[in-house]
Amino acid sequence: MLQTREPLTQAREIQALSEELARHDIIALDTEFIRETTFFPTVELIQVATRSQSWLIDAAAFRKRGRQGREELRPFLDLLESPRILKILHAAQGDQECFFTAFGTLAKPSLDTAIAASLCGYGDSVGLGNLLKSVLNVQLKKGHARTNWSVRPLPAQLLEYAHSDVEHLVELAEQLMGQLDKTGRRQWAIDLTAKWEDRKLYESDPEELATKLAVGARLDPVSYSALLELMRWREARVRSLNLPRRWVADDAVLIDLARVRPKDMEHLSAFRGLNKGELKNSGESLLEALRKAEEAGPAATPPRGPRQENPSQGELQVLDLLKCFVGILADQHRIAVRHIATTHQLLDLVRQARVESVQEWVSRGILSPFAADLVGQEMLSFLQGSRALSVEVPPPGKGRLGVRIVTPQKTQE
Repeated sequence: MLQTREPLTQAREIQALSEELARHDIIALDTEFIRETTFFPTVELIQVATRSQSWLIDAAAFRKRGRQGREELRPFLDLLESPRILKILHAAQGDQECFFTAFGTLAKPSLDTAIAASLCGYGDSVGLGNLLKSVLNVQLKKGHARTNWSVRPLPAQLLEYAHSDVEHLVELAEQLMGQLDKTGRRQWAIDLTAKWEDRKLYESDPEELATKLAVGARLDPVSYSALLELMRWREARVRSLNLPRRWVADDAVLIDLARVRPKDMEHLSAFRGLNKGELKNSGESLLEALRKAEEAGPAATPPRGPRQENPSQGELQVLDLLKCFVGILADQHRIAVRHIATTHQLLDLVRQARVESVQEWVSRGILSPFAADLVGQEMLSFLQGSRALSVEVPPPGKGRLGVRIVTPQKTQE
């Protein structure tokens, strides 16, 4: 068995690690990366653990060996997508983006312990340190949030910190899954985590980005056509340079360029918002993008979608009451409110309270099947008057003031 606390840097170590991990049906993963000056996250360290042991992979060492290093990591990368092994991550989006942009793979199937915790009553977006303390009574050391993980060799205290981020994750996940099983919510947690396994999340679409900007900026068809070409230029540019978007041209600059549409370098040089270096390197490319848009002609502006009517005063009052009601239900069922319904969904429920059954809300996409099964009937009863909120005032010195759900008594006529 491979046993070392030092980062792994050699192909034979990765092979041995992969053989060990293949014996398990659940492993934990984490990454340490840097992104302040790049478009893509630069993965410096990968942490991986079973229930009894943890390892560190020096991603930088393999990156320096280029294609050879990538092939040396292949046994481990293949394990990331093994359907037989459940991968545990905490706040999985950042780690999944690292795996995809650096190695072209995603960890799946996976379980995000932050999501699992939010379905077990530990709060929404709970940090790993607080969660470990609450569930396992494990105290993580703090103070490395701004660490430069590219330093080599990494100091001993940083290596121990990196290990600590994953060495309790499998046990934590097992405890949370046990709680999820008691409430029948394990599949709900798996389904919610699976959204971070979608490759499209990490492959930005220039047309989609342009559409979102155009809707907010209310661009005319000619300006929208220009914005499409400018967005294609910028997305290709930031990827080739591996620089943050704002270092090349931020969204506001692209919108202004699309509206003004400079015709020559003199006009472009007088344009505010473009730094001189980028103007020198990409000025002609920008003008070419604008000329291409002009040749293509006006583009059909994206649909704005149905404009939701502002809620009336009466709807706002009911919405406030419904929020309070759902908050109490969430506390009772030990679940984050957002997993029941968002404010937008609650407003839709208020406006569609005259339904025969909760399944109508599900079929219309207002409530998820999980939320509907959990509290849908209670919410419908509240909106139709057979549930109510009551202020509970305890005797002096006995308990606290609160709000509870009651069944109102019918008035005898």
